[in-house]
Amino acid sequence: MSRSGEHVSMGSVGHEQEAPLLSWWEADTHRYVQMLVLALVSGWAYFANLHLSLLEGSEGLYAGIAGEMARRGEFFDLTYQGIPYFNKPPLFFWLLNLSTSIWGDHEIALRLPGSLAAVGTILLTYVLGTQLMSSRAGFWAALVVATSHVFLWYGRRVLFDSTLTFLVTLALFAWIQVQILGRSSRWYLVTFLSMALGAMLKEMHGFFLPLLIMALYAVIQRDARMVRDRFFWIGLAGAIALLAWYSQLLSVGYQHHFLLGSAIKSVWNSGLSGAAGTSKDGHPLYWYLGMMWADFFPWCALLPSALLLLWQQRPLRAHQTELVLLVWVLGLFTAFSLATLKREPYLTTVVPGIGLMIGYFYHRSSQSSDGSRTMSPVLRLFLVVLALVFIGGMFFGAAPLRRRWLVSAPVVSPLFIVIMVSLGGALLYAAITSRLQLALRMVGVLAVAYVVLVVNYVFPAIDEAASPRKATEYIKSVAKEAGPPMFLFIPGWPKNEDAVYYLKRDTVVRDLPDEDAVHHAVRTQGPIRVITEESHMVTLQKQAGLVVETLQEFLQPGRKHLYLLSIQPKG
Repeated sequence: MSRSGEHVSMGSVGHEQEAPLLSWWEADTHRYVQMLVLALVSGWAYFANLHLSLLEGSEGLYAGIAGEMARRGEFFDLTYQGIPYFNKPPLFFWLLNLSTSIWGDHEIALRLPGSLAAVGTILLTYVLGTQLMSSRAGFWAALVVATSHVFLWYGRRVLFDSTLTFLVTLALFAWIQVQILGRSSRWYLVTFLSMALGAMLKEMHGFFLPLLIMALYAVIQRDARMVRDRFFWIGLAGAIALLAWYSQLLSVGYQHHFLLGSAIKSVWNSGLSGAAGTSKDGHPLYWYLGMMWADFFPWCALLPSALLLLWQQRPLRAHQTELVLLVWVLGLFTAFSLATLKREPYLTTVVPGIGLMIGYFYHRSSQSSDGSRTMSPVLRLFLVVLALVFIGGMFFGAAPLRRRWLVSAPVVSPLFIVIMVSLGGALLYAAITSRLQLALRMVGVLAVAYVVLVVNYVFPAIDEAASPRKATEYIKSVAKEAGPPMFLFIPGWPKNEDAVYYLKRDTVVRDLPDEDAVHHAVRTQGPIRVITEESHMVTLQKQAGLVVETLQEFLQPGRKHLYLLSIQPKG
C-alpha cells in the first residue's frame, strides 16, 4: 500500500514511458520531413533549368574571362577581350575553370559553383537556426534563404555573390560555435580560413564583413574572450599569411585588392556628409531600404514584426541570440548602405541573417506564451498587402517582363494562376481573421510557389524571348551557309557580354580586333558580313571606303542589340 497521492498504477507507468518515446519519435520524424522539404525546394530552386542561356548581370563577362584564362593557359593574369582585367582576384575564375574542366564548357558547369554555394548557405542556416533556437526556427530560416527573391535570382547565376555569401556565413557560423555555443575555440581557425578565402574571392570585403559583426558583438556585449583566445590569433595570423602568399602570386595590378586603405576607401561613402547622400553610382544612402521590399520578397512582410520582436528583448546583453541576429543584419545592412558602390546582388550576403531573424519569429510565435496572442495590426497589414501582391501579380506581373526582358507571350499557365490566386486568397483570409499560425504557414507555401514561378516560368520565358545563345546559334548557322565570310567586330569592352561569350566559345565566327582589320578583310576577301553592336555599327558606317548595309537586327534586353551587317568596298 502506498500513501494517498503516491500510488502509481502499472498502466500509468507504461504511458509515462511511452510518452517520451512517442515525443522523441515525432520530433525525429518532424526533423526528417523538414530536411526533405528543404532538400526538394533547394534542389529545385538552384539546380533546375541551369541549362538556360546566360542572363545579363555579368554572367557573360565572368564566363568570358574564365574562357580566356583557359585558352591562354594563364591563371594569374586575367584578360577580357585581350584587355588586362584587374577588377577582381582570380579565385572565382579558378572555380569556374575547374567546373568547366570537369563537366564541359556550358551553362550548367558555369553555374554549378554558385548553386552549390547557395545550397551550402541554406544548410549552414538550417544548422545554425537549430542550434541557436529550435529545429522549427532552423527550418524556416533555411526556407527564407532558399526562397527569397534576391537569393533565388542571383544565387544560381555565374556571379561572385553566392560564393561570397557562403564564405561569410561559414565564418560567422564557426565564430558562433565558440562565442555563443561555447564549443572548441579551434572553430576560430575555420572562421579565419573562410574570411581569407572571402578576401581571395572578392577583395577584402570577404574578410572585413564577418570581422565587423564579430567586433560589434564583442563591443556591445563587453566580451573580450575572443581576443584572449590563442586560436583566435593563430587563425588571424594564418589568414594574413595565406593572403600574403596569394597576393604574391598575382601581378601588381591585383595588389590593391589586399590593401587596408583600399578596403576602407571602398566602404566609406564620400557623399555621406552631403545633402543628397549619394554614392558614386548615383544611388542614395537609403537605396537599400527601398530595395529590401522587393529583394526579400515574400518574407519582407514579416521583417518589421521580426525586428520589433528582437528589439523588445532588452537588455540585449542578456539575450545573446537576439543580439547576434540584430548585429548580423543591421551591421551588414549599414555597411552596404555606406559603400561607395551599391548593387542589388550585394544584398545576398544579408539573406542568411534575415532568414535567422524570421526563423526566430516563427520560433517565438509557436511558443504557448506568444502563439496565442492576436495578430498585431502591423503584421496583419503587411500580410494583407502581400496576399494582394501575389493575387495582382498573376494578372499584371507580365508587364515588367515585357519592358525589361522583351517577353511578349503569356508567362504562366491558367492552372498555375488559379493555384496562386487561391493561395493568395488563403493568406488574405488568414490575415483578415487574425489566424496567425495559418498565415505564417501560408507565407511559406507562397514562397515555395514563388520558386516554381521563377524557375519554371519566368526564367524559361526570358530565355525564349531574348536568349543571346539562341541569337548566336542562329548567327553561327548563317555563317556556315554559302555566302561572304562572317566576322565578329566588337573591339574593347562589349555591351552584350553574353553574346560575345557564345560567339567566342568556338571559332565559327572569327574576330576582327579593330577598324584596320575590317578594312584589311574587305581588301583581301571582298564583301564580308560582320556581327557587331550599335555603337560599332555607327563607327563602321562613318568609315571612308566602306559601304555598310544592315542585314538583320537581333533584339536583346537592355538595348544590347546585335546587328548583322554587309560590308563591301566602295566603288
